[in-house]
Amino acid sequence: MTEYMDKPSVAISIASVRAQNDGAEMAVTVVIENGAARDVRKFVILTEQYCSLKPTKGPITEEQFEALESASRLCGALRSGQSALSYGSASVLHLTRKIMRHGYTKEEATAAAERLRDVGLINEDDDLSREVEKCLRKLWGSRRIRSHLWSKGFARETLEALPSLLAEVDFPANCASLIRKQYGSVPADPQARRKLCAALARYGYSPEEIREGMRRAIKE
Repeated sequence: MTEYMDKPSVAISIASVRAQNDGAEMAVTVVIENGAARDVRKFVILTEQYCSLKPTKGPITEEQFEALESASRLCGALRSGQSALSYGSASVLHLTRKIMRHGYTKEEATAAAERLRDVGLINEDDDLSREVEKCLRKLWGSRRIRSHLWSKGFARETLEALPSLLAEVDFPANCASLIRKQYGSVPADPQARRKLCAALARYGYSPEEIREGMRRAIKE
């Protein structure tokens, strides 16, 4: 609306209001006239936003226009977030980043992600458990798992549950399984063994876990 500010001849009015998406949304058509120039905007807002803003056909003020524009952008951000969640779970922070990639501001994306969390579409505790299970199936060590979860944007409070989720995991056994799966056996050559240690460290295993994992792999 900035381009129309300070132009007293500008007239803004709502031309139509109609329900769509089985009544979950309202499409509001706004006409902006400035002399011979005429601009038509269509804002899609949630029905609950419509009930709050109460837009009706006829003239509206700049403030009412901006409120409709803001509500429409939040509605769009929510759509973007729901679409992203249909492809897989995400933390609030990770979903916020995904929504921002579609041209929404950080504030708009955060508001949409938090709203989707509040209605139950994001459950970070359950998502954390599922993500940890996926990492363990890949035979990752605890360091790589933690780094991965940070990159996924899980909140610090959610990550406090990680030690209990990993408490019963036998990481040396997983390390031995990884050696057998990816490398077949532990090489006798010292240089090849050092390369194997470096590779296992990249999988997130500690030096102690690597030593024990190699011992078990050799024994088995």
